[in-house]
Amino acid sequence: MAQTKTTADSGVVFKGRMMTLSVLEIREADCDRIAALVDEQLARAPGFFTRLPVLLSLPEVLPDLKRVADIMAAADLVLVGVLDPSDAAAEAARDAGLGVITSPARSASAPEPERKKVAEAPVEPRQSSASTPPEPEAPARSPTRLITKPIRSGQQIYARGGDLVIATSVSEGAEVLADGHIHVYGALRGRALAGASGDTEARIYCKRFEPDLVAIAGCYKVADAMDEGVRSKPVQVRLDNDNLLIELQE
Repeated sequence: MAQTKTTADSGVVFKGRMMTLSVLEIREADCDRIAALVDEQLARAPGFFTRLPVLLSLPEVLPDLKRVADIMAAADLVLVGVLDPSDAAAEAARDAGLGVITSPARSASAPEPERKKVAEAPVEPRQSSASTPPEPEAPARSPTRLITKPIRSGQQIYARGGDLVIATSVSEGAEVLADGHIHVYGALRGRALAGASGDTEARIYCKRFEPDLVAIAGCYKVADAMDEGVRSKPVQVRLDNDNLLIELQE
């Protein structure tokens, strides 16, 4: 008798994953101008964006997406698709071989298709059982990772599933990441990425703010885009919708 393979035994299995992707918002239709602006952005944080998967956001314009895909490839970026496109942009994305991605917020606000009403037989209420099954417990958060030595240039420290606390300083050229918050009780230089798995409530706190780049849940700012008034000061970094805010702390 022939055996039937289960899904688990198959050599190819589709699995769902919640991933954080960077979004590149384009407000220019001129592809030469787009290429120049992308190169300018990448030059501010060399190496950080290498092979970075990105989605395009096209709120105002519709450039030639095939040329944009070539620009992304030349910049060593991996273009995945277009986020929340208009009908015209969605068609252009498919023609360019790109994916069409709908954000959860937009999916939730979309009207549900009208359904035919079907007469249902009345259902008598059932008595509840004497014992109610307990609600499933929330997954335990990973313990905070504590680092007591300085983070030197070239080092990368990642607190998977929890917060990262650094009792000293982070040197230029170092990178610190956490799925939760990041606390630095000395100088923060280099790069700091909180909410690395997509937690938009994550924050970055530090006593002396001098980074090359900070990011929360994929939204980032490089040094050139930061207000000089917060340099070398105690700050917190947080997200307000899609805006990365850097606020002075007393």
